[in-house]
Amino acid sequence: MLVFICSMLETEQKRKKIAEFYEDYKSIFMRHAMKITGNNQTMAEDAIHNAFKSIMENKKKYISKDEKDLFYSTLAIIKNKCIDLLRKEKPYSDTPIEEMEFFLESGDMPVEDQAEIDIAYAVILKYIKQLNEINKRVLVLKYFKYKTYKEIAKELNMTPKNVETRIARAKEKVRKLIRKERGEKE
Repeated sequence: MLVFICSMLETEQKRKKIAEFYEDYKSIFMRHAMKITGNNQTMAEDAIHNAFKSIMENKKKYISKDEKDLFYSTLAIIKNKCIDLLRKEKPYSDTPIEEMEFFLESGDMPVEDQAEIDIAYAVILKYIKQLNEINKRVLVLKYFKYKTYKEIAKELNMTPKNVETRIARAKEKVRKLIRKERGEKE
């Protein structure tokens, strides 16, 4: 899909920007689309594909946006493409858009708040990917798999104290990477 989408752009720089943008946020886009489509993976993938196709068809409007604005625009387009696909299905074909909006926002938090959390998640994940394998692994096990120090230690064949130390150092490294990108002093 991405090759086709990127081929619609004139310059290598623009192709690279969209490819990196897609890679950085694809899991968030998929989660967003899956939530809206009721965990219908095929429909979610179609909605994301249609959203990026729409972005390329209106590339002058979207390509010049900064990453945050492009992210929010993409989420909105994905939401609308999901709604379009849901409307084509029988159960939703006669449902007014207002009811669909209520359905989308009836979760634990509004879609906008969830988008903010998703952005923070993506940013942190971007920095975690820059860590060495062992530090990356301890952070993922602790904060994404919710394992205890003892469980992580057993899985990685180290002491719980060593796990605690690695997590503290990895978190500090992520903080430093964030500060560095923001241009703040360490």
